[in-house]
Amino acid sequence: MQDTRLAQAGQLRLANDFAGARALCEAVLADRPGDAGAMALLGVCAVETGDLAGGRDWLDKAEASDPGLGLVPLYRSILHEAEGDLPAALAAAQRASELSPERFDVWGRYGDLAGRAADFDTAARALDKALSTADAGHPARPHVALRLAGAELECKRLDAAAAALDIAEAEGLAGSLDVLRLRSDLARFAGDFTALTAAAEAWHALDPQDMEARGALAMGLGQQGYYRKAIRIYRPVVDADPDTADNWAALGRLILGARDIDGARAAFDKALSLDPDCAEACFGLARIHTFRGEQEKAIEMCRRTLAIDPGNFEAYGQLSEVSGGRLTDEEVERLETEAARPGMPADRLSIGLFALGDARHRRGQREAAFAAWSRANDTKKLQHNGAVVSAYDRPEQERRTEWLTQVFAGPVAKPSPALEQAPIFIVGMPRSGTTLIEAAIAAHDDVQAGGELSMMPVLFEAFIRWARETGWSGGEIPEDVLAPWRERYLSQYREYGLTGTPYVTDKQPANFLAVGLIRQMFPKAPVIHIRRKPVEVAFSIFRRNFSRMWPFAHDLDDIAHYYALQARLGAHWAETYPDHVTPLQYEALVGDFEARLRFVLARCGLSWSRKCLEYYDVERTVMTFSATQVRRPPSKEHLDSTSPYATFLSPFDAALSRQCVDNETGMWVECDGNAAPDPDQPAPKPGLGGLMQRVLSGRRARDRS
Repeated sequence: MQDTRLAQAGQLRLANDFAGARALCEAVLADRPGDAGAMALLGVCAVETGDLAGGRDWLDKAEASDPGLGLVPLYRSILHEAEGDLPAALAAAQRASELSPERFDVWGRYGDLAGRAADFDTAARALDKALSTADAGHPARPHVALRLAGAELECKRLDAAAAALDIAEAEGLAGSLDVLRLRSDLARFAGDFTALTAAAEAWHALDPQDMEARGALAMGLGQQGYYRKAIRIYRPVVDADPDTADNWAALGRLILGARDIDGARAAFDKALSLDPDCAEACFGLARIHTFRGEQEKAIEMCRRTLAIDPGNFEAYGQLSEVSGGRLTDEEVERLETEAARPGMPADRLSIGLFALGDARHRRGQREAAFAAWSRANDTKKLQHNGAVVSAYDRPEQERRTEWLTQVFAGPVAKPSPALEQAPIFIVGMPRSGTTLIEAAIAAHDDVQAGGELSMMPVLFEAFIRWARETGWSGGEIPEDVLAPWRERYLSQYREYGLTGTPYVTDKQPANFLAVGLIRQMFPKAPVIHIRRKPVEVAFSIFRRNFSRMWPFAHDLDDIAHYYALQARLGAHWAETYPDHVTPLQYEALVGDFEARLRFVLARCGLSWSRKCLEYYDVERTVMTFSATQVRRPPSKEHLDSTSPYATFLSPFDAALSRQCVDNETGMWVECDGNAAPDPDQPAPKPGLGGLMQRVLSGRRARDRS
C-alpha cells in the first residue's frame, strides 16, 4: 500500500511547493530507504526546478528499485522533454501507459506529447483513454476533452471532435475562447458556415482584438452571402498587417462576392505585388477573367494557381468550368492524386471531384465521369448533413408548396407604387436557361442584369414568419408590411451599383416560391418562368457544385421530387396571374430564338432591340455557373446532353415517372395522383416544420371546388 505521505507530496508538487514535497519524500525514505515512489517524486521535483542531472540520478535509483513502476517512465518523459528530446519523451510516456494503464495522468501526458509530435491519431487515442479513466468531476476532464477535440479535428474525425467539444462544454468550458476557436475550426472544416458564424461571433465578442476571430467571422459571413458586413469585419485584419499578401487576397475574395470587380482586382493585384506566388490572389484574378468572359486569361491564371498550389481544388473547378473540362493528362492525374489524399475537407474535395467528372466526361469516359460526379454529390451530402444522406426535407417542401397554392389562390387588386427602377423576375429550376434569357433581356438599353440577387429569398422567409405570427391565410398583405420589404429589396440596386436603367433583372431560381409575394410587392413586375426538359435539368444540376441553399441538388431522386413541386407551383402561378407570369419553354426558345424573344420582350413591356438578339456580343460581367456558356449564341447542340448517360440517369426517370410532370417539357399535367385536396380537411398553416396539418401527395395546382 502506498504511503499516504507520497500522495500528499504529489499534491504539493502539483501546487509547485517543491520544498514541501521533498520533505515528505525524504521522510518516507528515512522510514523506507528503498521506496521507488519517493525517489521518483524526488527526481521529478529536481527536474522541474532545473536540476536535470540530479533528477536523472533519482529516477535511475527509482527504476533500479522497482523496474515496473509506471511513475518512473512518466517522470522520465518530463526529463526528456526538458532536455529537448521529444522522441525520447514520447517513448517514455508510451512505456508509462503500458505499465500504468489505469492512471489518468499517464494517458494525458502520452496524448499531449503525441500531439506535439504531430501524431494526432495516437494523441486522440491516448486522450480518449485519459478521459475514460478520469473520475467524474475531475477538474482536468474538460481540458482533456478540449485537447481530444483538437486531436480528432486534426484527424478529420468531425463527429468525434464535436462529441469531445460537447463534453468540454458540459463540464465547465462552455463559452471559453478555446472552445469557440475549436468550434469555429470544426464548422469551417465541415463547411457549416452558419455554425462558423455563430461560433466566430461569440469568439469575436469575447476578444474583439483577436484578428483570427475576425477572419473566421468574415469567412462565415461571406460564405452566407453577407459580403458587405464581412468586408467591414475583415478590413481591420488587413490594416493590422498590410504587408501580408494572404490578407489582401482574402479581402479581395470578399469584395468580389460583393460584386465590386474593380475593388477586388485592386486587392488581388496588391497581394501579388507583395507575393507573386500568392495562389489565392491568382485564383481571384482567374474568377474575374471568367466573369468578364476573358477565357484564355482565366485559363492562364487557373494554371498559374495550380503551379503554385497543386492541391487547389477551386482552381481545378474553375479551370474545368472555363475550359469545358479540357484538363491535360497531367492535370487529371494530379487532381486524382490530390482527391485521394485522406482527410480532405468535404467542401474542397467536392469541388475537385466535380472537376474530375467533367474531365472524364470530356474524354468520353462516361462511367468514370458519372462515378466522380456521384462521389462529389455524396461528399456534398456529407458536408451539409454530417453523413452521406440527403439533407433535403421533402415533407417540408410539400407542405410549403401546398400552403402557397392555397393562400395565393387568386389575384389581389393593389395599386402599383411609383418606382425609379422596376424588377423583371426570371424564375425556374437551376440550369433551366435562366442565364440565357436574362442575358438576352439585359442586352436591352433599358435593362441591367442583376443576376441571382439574394434579397427576395430572405424576404420570403421573413414573409413566412410574419404569416405564422399573425395567422395570415390569404388576401391582401398590408402595405405597412410590404413597404419595408420593398425598400430592402430595392436597396440591392444601390448596394451592387445596379442604377441608371428603368429595369433590373433578377434571375434567382429560388424566387419561384415567392411569386405570390412578388405580385403584391411589385404588382406590375413581369415574371418569366422558364422550363426545360427535366432530365437535361437534372443532369446539369447533378454535375454542378451547388451550395447549402440547394440540398436537393445532390440526389437524382430528390431532384425529381423538387422539379415536380416547382412545376406544380409554376402552373399555379401562370393560372393565377396570367397577365404577369409568362411560361417559356427553353427548347422552343433555342429553336426559334428571335420569335420567342420578341414575345418575351413584349410581355415585359420592352420594345424590340436587335441587341437582345445578339446578346453574346454585349460586354458584361456574368457571375454564375453559366458565365462561359452565355457568351455564345444559343445552339440546338446542347438540347440533348443526356442520351449517352441514359443508363446512369434512369433513377431520375423512374422518380419523375411517379410525379405529374411531362417528361419532355417539364410541365405540370393532370394525372391520377394530383386530385384536388379534400375540402373537408383543415387548411394548412404557413410552411414551417411542424406547423402544417397535412402533406401534399401529388395534388392539383389548387383546390378548384
